[in-house]
Amino acid sequence: MTIRLQIESMQKVWPSFRVLDRWNWYVAWEGQIKPLCQQYKIRITLCLGHSVDYIRFLPHEPRVTVVCPLLRQRDSEPSKPIPHHYPNRSCPERPILCLYDPAAEEWRFNDAIADTIVPWAIDWLACYEGWLATGEWTGGGRH
Repeated sequence: MTIRLQIESMQKVWPSFRVLDRWNWYVAWEGQIKPLCQQYKIRITLCLGHSVDYIRFLPHEPRVTVVCPLLRQRDSEPSKPIPHHYPNRSCPERPILCLYDPAAEEWRFNDAIADTIVPWAIDWLACYEGWLATGEWTGGGRH
């Protein structure tokens, strides 16, 4: 699915999300979601890959980070890491949410982000809120 089609799909399904950056090979959105109790501003990026002279931008599947509020450990277990996320080298305080298993090809580049990634982010954040309250991760996934 092209960047243009991804943007059109997001505008239709999630009109409150705004495009931050856009090229014909890359897009970034920000928007608000509220899974259960807390409202979150999330950022979604997608890169289809691009080369300019000797610079290559490698394609990557959608990446979702929580802009605010920052994710945190449980108050009763501050040394226990937040479950199901990837480190974010460019912004360590904003981990990348683990929404699906790339090895199982649960998301493909022809899938609409509006129909997959945003609902999965809402589900992940609902599981995160539950984990903060109980210490149990109910979102499943491969550990």
